[in-house]
Amino acid sequence: MGPIHMNEVQCLGTEKTMWNCVFKNITSEECQHVEDAAVRCNTPYMDLENSIRLTGGRTRYEGRVEVLSTEANGTRSWGLICGGAWGTKEAMVVCRQLGLGYANHGLQVGVSTKLTAYTRL
Repeated sequence: MGPIHMNEVQCLGTEKTMWNCVFKNITSEECQHVEDAAVRCNTPYMDLENSIRLTGGRTRYEGRVEVLSTEANGTRSWGLICGGAWGTKEAMVVCRQLGLGYANHGLQVGVSTKLTAYTRL
């Protein structure tokens, strides 16, 4: 798994992208992968968005949320979102940004868990 790029994400649910939500930048000491944010959207993935993606799900429209971030040195890397305060509003923004309709679930998943084990509704 990659680094974690976002923490304490708070969305109203109407934002067009995750970058429009309030969040904190993070170091690995502040959040562990047992708190990774995930979503399940209601529409199949169309591969239209290139700055956010879902990985590790049973289908292409569910999984851990990864964002493409630009580091200070200009390199770009995929990283995860810490899901400590993750909920349906944040999941709605991810699904909207990906063109996947509305969110069925906002999830927080651990490293060794099945995706549906920790649903937060």
